[in-house]
Amino acid sequence: MFLVAILAGVLIINFGGRFPYIDRVLTVTNLPNWVWGFGNFDGVHYLRLSQNGYNAEYSQAFFPLYPILIKLFNFLPKGNLDLSLYTDPSFFYVGIFLSNLLFVFALYFLYKLWREEYNGKISKLALIFLLTFPTSFYFGSIYSESLFLFLTVLVFWFTNKNKLILAGIFAALASATKVQGSILFLYLLIELIYKYKDGVLGKTEVVWKGAISLTLSVAGVVSYMLYLWKSFGNPIYFLTSQPAFGAARSSLPVITLPQVFYRYFKMLTTVNPGNISFWNSLLELTVTVVLIGALVYSFKKIKFSYWMFVLLAVIMPTLTGTLSSMPRYALLAFPLFPLAAKCNKGFKYIIIAQVLLEIILTALFVRGYWVA
Repeated sequence: MFLVAILAGVLIINFGGRFPYIDRVLTVTNLPNWVWGFGNFDGVHYLRLSQNGYNAEYSQAFFPLYPILIKLFNFLPKGNLDLSLYTDPSFFYVGIFLSNLLFVFALYFLYKLWREEYNGKISKLALIFLLTFPTSFYFGSIYSESLFLFLTVLVFWFTNKNKLILAGIFAALASATKVQGSILFLYLLIELIYKYKDGVLGKTEVVWKGAISLTLSVAGVVSYMLYLWKSFGNPIYFLTSQPAFGAARSSLPVITLPQVFYRYFKMLTTVNPGNISFWNSLLELTVTVVLIGALVYSFKKIKFSYWMFVLLAVIMPTLTGTLSSMPRYALLAFPLFPLAAKCNKGFKYIIIAQVLLEIILTALFVRGYWVA
């Protein structure tokens, strides 16, 4: 990824810079663009949150656990910058290290999980599919993607091991990382029902362990909502602040998927193909259609709890009236990846296509152009 970023600086001369605080958060690290470029877009907001907390309007759109961890593990010496204006470079160093480390941990447990559910070969191929996914570079960026993947995989892992309390704890942490973490409540509920039906757990275990794990699973998002209510008088500020970040997002009322598809049809038939927004829209729509097709194909081919997790993870972002960021949200569809690993001879061609697209998207992202 660093090699791609270096080449991007040579081939893409003009820096897009379609986000704020570049000079106050990124260039002050004194690192080259091919390094600090992995802190672009949402990265600057996470870094500012790590140092300053929620003192900026609309920063409440970003859930707290990832910036808290960056601050918690930042033992590096601080510089002499004016911290009322600038973010200390140490937060970037810790953030980029933490994201990559958490991704390694996530891969380890994901391999173990898939090896038990499928086999070693499928597990390895599915990991290759994840590593080469066109937007997988977000796992190594200043984004909460790697943390959320790690926590979600641990929820799946401990649920499979019938350690439901631990699963609930990690679900709580996931729901403090992304709003999609709240979906894990339904995942745990479905798993509890199946475990009871299959006789894996007795009625007493289902009642008390299930009640604790389900309650814990939403503790993260509920705690954040209580904080927002107490501090800003708006418990759903993370939702109502979304329109401030553009991308044609709306907060309320909820917009259905057919309406969103109609919007994209209008955009693709009116926007000039010479405009990068046309290609962004085409990518977002294509990824969404592929995901929906994959969900239809995978129904009854994977565990129902996994399938519902992916379905809701795909549908939830569309309720804001846009498919923006869907190429990144598609990473949440990782429970479907072992099915792609079973494509036999076609698998290598899928990987080649993914790598080529990943190179393009990484280069654009690092050079300050919106990807997802």
